[in-house]
Amino acid sequence: MRWRWTEGGLLGLALAMTAVGLLAVQVGRTGQTSLAGLLPGLAAGLALLGLHLVLSWRWPGADELLLPLVAFLTGLGLVVVARLQPALLERQAAWVGLGVLAALGALLLPVDRLRWYKYTWALLGIGLLGATVVFGRDPFGSGARLWLGAGGLYFQPTEILKVLLVLFLAAYLSEKGDLLSRGGSRLGPVPLPPVPHLLPLLLMWGLAVLLLVAQRDLGPAFLLFGVFLGLLYSATARPGYVLLGSLAMVVAAWGVSRFFSVARLRLEVWLDPWHDPTGASYQILQAYAALASGGLFGRGPGRGLPWLIPAAHTDFPYVALAEEWGLAGALAVLALFLLLIGRGLAIARRLADPFARLLAAGLTLTLGLQAFIITAGNTGLLPLTGITLPFVSYGGSALVGNFLALGFLWRLSTEVRRG
Repeated sequence: MRWRWTEGGLLGLALAMTAVGLLAVQVGRTGQTSLAGLLPGLAAGLALLGLHLVLSWRWPGADELLLPLVAFLTGLGLVVVARLQPALLERQAAWVGLGVLAALGALLLPVDRLRWYKYTWALLGIGLLGATVVFGRDPFGSGARLWLGAGGLYFQPTEILKVLLVLFLAAYLSEKGDLLSRGGSRLGPVPLPPVPHLLPLLLMWGLAVLLLVAQRDLGPAFLLFGVFLGLLYSATARPGYVLLGSLAMVVAAWGVSRFFSVARLRLEVWLDPWHDPTGASYQILQAYAALASGGLFGRGPGRGLPWLIPAAHTDFPYVALAEEWGLAGALAVLALFLLLIGRGLAIARRLADPFARLLAAGLTLTLGLQAFIITAGNTGLLPLTGITLPFVSYGGSALVGNFLALGFLWRLSTEVRRG
C-alpha cells in the first residue's frame, strides 16, 4: 500500500470545508449547531475516505486530484441540500455512498476488454430507455415519465445511458476513426464522412436521441449530441464535421421548439422572461433576483432566500450558492469544474491506446458539458434544461452515473503512457 499524500491532504481539506459549510447552514437557519445535522455529511465523508484508502491500496498510481475535486463538489452539494431541503440530506448522503460503490465497480472492470462489447453497451442503453418509454413513472410530479422503479425507489436510465453511449462511441470511433478522417464525398468545401462507416454510428446514436425526444427529455438529447460531436472531432480531427453537426443541432433545436410545447415554453421564457412573471417565468425571474442580490461575497450562509426559487435544489443549485456565497463563490465552483475537466483531458492526452483516449475524453466531455449547460441555463446564457449540476444538484441517479464515469477515469489514469 502506497500512501497518496497529495490526495489525502486535499481530501481532508475538502471534508473539513464540508463540515464547516454544514455548521454554517445550521447556525444561519436555527442559530445553533447539532451533531445530528453533521451525521449525513460525516457518513458521506467516510465513504469518500474509504474510496481514498482503496485507491491507495489497490490502485496507487491513479490520478490523485480527481477525488479531492469531486469531494469539494460533493460537499457543496450536501451543503446546498442541507440549506434548501434538509429532509433530503440523509438520502443525498446515501446516494454518495452508492456512487462510491459504482466507482469501485468501474475500477474493477477490465477497461481494455470493454471495446469488445460496443454494440452491447449501445443496445443496453437503448433498451433501458425503451423500458422507460413503456414502463416509466413520474413519482415527483414533473410531468415526464423519466424514472424506472417501484416502492419509493426510482432511478433515471438516462444517467446510465450517458456512460454506455460514451463506451460505444469510443469503441466504434477507435476502430473507424482513420477511415472517417479520410472523408468521402464533399458538400461544397466541407468533406463528408464515408457513409458506410458513419451509418452504424448514426443509427445507434440517433435511436437513443429519438427515444429521449419521445420522452420529452430534451436536455440529455442535446448533451448526447454535443458529446457525439466532440468525440467525432477527437477521432478524426475534422472541424468540418463539427460545423455540419452544429448546424444540424441548431435546426434540431428549432424543430423541437416548434413541435414540443415544453421546449417552446422554455425558449420563450429565455428570450423574454418578463412575458409571464407570475407563471411560466416565475422560476427564472426569482433566480435572476437571487443572482443580483448575491453581490461580490454573498449574503452569507443561511441568510439568503433561495427557497423562493421553485425546485432550486435540483434546477438552480448554482444560483443558490451564488446568492449566499456571492460572485466569488460562484467563480470558485466554476474553477473546481474547470480543474476537474482539465484533469480528465490530461489523462486522455497521455493515453496511448485510441479507445482508452477517446473513452477518457468522452467521459470528461460529458461531465463538462453538463456543468456548462446547467450553469449557462441558471445565468440566462442558454434556455434552462432538465440537466443537473454534476455532484452538486440533488439526485441519486445523477450522482451514481457521475461517480461511475469517474471510476472509469481513475482506472484509465492507471494506464497512462507518455507518448
